[in-house]
Amino acid sequence: MLDITAFAALIKRKRGEARLTQETLAQDVFGDSARKADISRLENAKVANPQEATVQKICTALNISAAEMEPIRQSRLSAAQLDQIPTLSREELENLATRFQIDDVFDRTDADLRQLLTQKATEYRALKAEVDAIPDTMKRLSNLKADAQDAIARLDLDEVENLMTLVHATELEEAAKSAEIRANNALLRGRVDQAFTLLSSAADSFAAVDPLAPARIRILGYCETLFKHGLRYGGDGIPKASQIVSDILTAELKEMDTWLWAAGQNALAITLGNQGTRSDGLEGADLLAKAVTAYRSALDVCTRQDHPVQWATTQNNLGNALREQGTRTDGLKGADLLAQAVTSYRAALEVRTRQDHPEQWATTQNNLGNALQAQGIRTDGPKGADLLAEAVTAYRAALEVRTRQDHPVQWAGAQNNLGNALKQQGTRTAGPKGADLLAQAVTAYRAALEVRTRQDHPVDWAETQYNIAITQRDLSHNGSCTDPRAALEAALMAVDDALTVFDPDHISYYHAKASRPRDNILADIAALPPE
Repeated sequence: MLDITAFAALIKRKRGEARLTQETLAQDVFGDSARKADISRLENAKVANPQEATVQKICTALNISAAEMEPIRQSRLSAAQLDQIPTLSREELENLATRFQIDDVFDRTDADLRQLLTQKATEYRALKAEVDAIPDTMKRLSNLKADAQDAIARLDLDEVENLMTLVHATELEEAAKSAEIRANNALLRGRVDQAFTLLSSAADSFAAVDPLAPARIRILGYCETLFKHGLRYGGDGIPKASQIVSDILTAELKEMDTWLWAAGQNALAITLGNQGTRSDGLEGADLLAKAVTAYRSALDVCTRQDHPVQWATTQNNLGNALREQGTRTDGLKGADLLAQAVTSYRAALEVRTRQDHPEQWATTQNNLGNALQAQGIRTDGPKGADLLAEAVTAYRAALEVRTRQDHPVQWAGAQNNLGNALKQQGTRTAGPKGADLLAQAVTAYRAALEVRTRQDHPVDWAETQYNIAITQRDLSHNGSCTDPRAALEAALMAVDDALTVFDPDHISYYHAKASRPRDNILADIAALPPE
């Protein structure tokens, strides 16, 4: 039996290696370049049983050998390969990735494919467990039917209604579970639109037995399913998570269940905020503004008096959206948005105390530091210096809870943020005090590198190396620096380390960003007096 998925992957790879268009291959195989759609269907495994004559013509046109076709004709079990991802060959990785319909399979590195397939394997096992756990509900339904027959014989029509409602609900639950499994299978193959349609229909089907059920299921369940997929893989997952909630946030829902409506506003705000953070320009600004509006709507219901913990969480999240807005907005408007973010964080800290909620307290302290730092960067003179000093204080507070031992990744992030604030202070401060602040910044960055290793966190490692390079160059320009050459050489070593990760093909933006200061560092070294 021909493994059509593996055959599809082989066609696509071989055609790419031969630099043939689909039209050219269609001419070679079918004698008609207009049949490129047939080639596309073959490459996307849409032909269930391709004719042997067509298979032979494709093999001839693309120089596919019998040896290459042998494992494809034997149709290996892909599920078994999910336990062997670290040892699979390049061809096996491509075939397996094609089965999951991963985009740009042939342009990805082996490491990238292994990482993606490892995640897909986890999701596949979860899906398989769902399928295996499908219960046999026939006995339950049979018992309900017998009870209904007994009730109707006794003319107990109210009991008949109650029992038939249970029958209806049971059938809906089973149908919804099937839809959820189908949706998860669609997400496994990257088909977000199909998953959205299945989940929306499943949620709405419960309206017949409970008018609030569609909203409850969408807001408290299916939104998260789509959102998590979007966080992992990008694409339409997060926008569809927004839509599955926004479709249900009606005035009627607010009247029926104010708390559920507020929970929906909060969920909508989270998805919109993530969309906004990932989007540029006016689109991103509009999404962030909508997120802020949704958070404020939730706070109208979720008050500090009635729901203090949820209120504080929403204040923290509102601060994040306002801070993102503020950093993207110039002038007085941006400054005002950052000030609003600081106000929200400080409000959250009234409930998120270190004593009662230490981890959340540390998170908000770190967020507050980010907002204060952004304010400080935009503000000249003593006021700006005070804001940066407050940011340093907030980061140091966060580090009292975010210890390396208990929270290593968050500890490293806070150390990196602390380094940024100290660097900003140092570049604004002349003389020995400025040099000392810059040296403290380098110390904080190097502490972050104890966790942000190249092996475990390559991009974060490179970012921190870049920060060290910039700070060491700034130190070399400080009049109190006793050895500018050593500072510049340390800067050059750090930026060169960063560029080993920020390669021009895969991380072009950061490559260009790091290349510019490297040129400046080299120019500074060349301008030094000879040793």
